[in-house]
Amino acid sequence: MRLPTIQEIRLAKARKGLSFFTLHTKPDYLLGWVHKEICDELDRFLQDVADKKSPRLIITMPPRSGKSELVSRRFPAFALGRNPELQIIATSYSSDLSQRFNRDVQRVIDDEKYFELFPNTRLSNSRVRTDSRGSYIRTSDLFEIVGHAGAYRSCGVGGGITGQGADILIIDDPIKDRAQAGSKTIRDSIWDWYTSTAYTRLSPGGGVIVMATRWHTDDLIGRLIQRMGEGDTFRIVNYPAIAEHDELHRKAGEALHPERYPLSTLLQIQKTIGSRDWEALYQQHPVPDGGALFKLEWFRRWTASSLPPEFDHTLMSWDMTFKDSKNSDYVVGQVWGKKGPNFYLLDQVRGQWDFVKTKE
Repeated sequence: MRLPTIQEIRLAKARKGLSFFTLHTKPDYLLGWVHKEICDELDRFLQDVADKKSPRLIITMPPRSGKSELVSRRFPAFALGRNPELQIIATSYSSDLSQRFNRDVQRVIDDEKYFELFPNTRLSNSRVRTDSRGSYIRTSDLFEIVGHAGAYRSCGVGGGITGQGADILIIDDPIKDRAQAGSKTIRDSIWDWYTSTAYTRLSPGGGVIVMATRWHTDDLIGRLIQRMGEGDTFRIVNYPAIAEHDELHRKAGEALHPERYPLSTLLQIQKTIGSRDWEALYQQHPVPDGGALFKLEWFRRWTASSLPPEFDHTLMSWDMTFKDSKNSDYVVGQVWGKKGPNFYLLDQVRGQWDFVKTKE
């Protein structure tokens, strides 16, 4: 009995697992432990779709972490290779981006490395134009698998997707930016589209993947989490940029994937974008519009006539840096007075000062 060659073993692994498939079709992909975990999640998801178990999966990660390459490019091609009868609907915040994903999936399927793995999954105009069933559609919005019922349709969130069912529904970053996230009208529109249009296209036993960088407590993922007791139960896989506690693969304070973003770079990003966007986009903990620990409605303004005649306590607080440059943090000194449950900010100084100036 002939033993399989190393190449044959590699091909067999690439046909069965998304991580091996990704490295086979894109050898330069930086596959860290986090990406291996995501691939394992997607492998289980695909099996659950095959078993008609209606899987539901939420993946949250920081920007530019390689998630779209796996979920929106490699996974659809891999799934159609494994089962060319699948029907996939993939969406993102704009039709342009979803069309780009569509074309990228087509390029993966057209590649010789893919044909080496899945020769029965073909697109029109690549190796065949027609068969006994006639011609097959291939556009940047929809392509069909030649000789099979499988198809991939892409559209922007809010777009029409009637006319096709979905064994797999992929939603990749439904919100574009802070402006959209801050609009309740847009958040409501995305939710209405998901419940009335996208969700209704699911085939029996079909699965949903929602992958995003968090923007708002009330974004699509926020609403799905809030309603899990009432409807679908999603498996939530969350990856903060910097670990908040010891994990299986890293300790508290360590970066998610140092090969892409080392800790020093993440700390610089944190300093640049500020705490609100850092907590939302990188740590996946969006803060309510009114504040988290300190609510906006708690703050009032005082006048001299409204100050108490005396305070229960007064204190001075300083936050110092000792670096005199335009890029340094600010030195801030404050005087506070407390009367009953109320705190009064009585005075403040603030500047980018060195040690001598701060001492003065």
